[in-house]
Amino acid sequence: MKDRSPCHKLSRKIVGDHVPLDNLRLELSPTCFYLLPYHHLEIAKFESSQERDTLVLSFLKHRVRIAGRNLRELGAAFQGRTVEWIQPLPERYNAVAGEDPLVESIEVDEPGEQR
Repeated sequence: MKDRSPCHKLSRKIVGDHVPLDNLRLELSPTCFYLLPYHHLEIAKFESSQERDTLVLSFLKHRVRIAGRNLRELGAAFQGRTVEWIQPLPERYNAVAGEDPLVESIEVDEPGEQR
């Protein structure tokens, strides 16, 4: 997986290995982001279909849904706590992503919200 995707950034490398991070930043828009601690991550679930992939991250008090394409390796990067930030890629850039992970949407459930 490349480190220079337009929709995510991995942690820096030391001696060829990514450094585990303490927090994950979810950039919902240019004016709104969430910062969630990795040590509150309880479950990460990846599901794939022909049309889109879905990652569901369950934190202690938040549930995050990330939808897009080619998200398997990105999902596996959560295991090593190496994803520094994620942001949706505007639709007009979809063709540029090619086989790279493409995040189409990020939804965060606030505490007390039910879906």
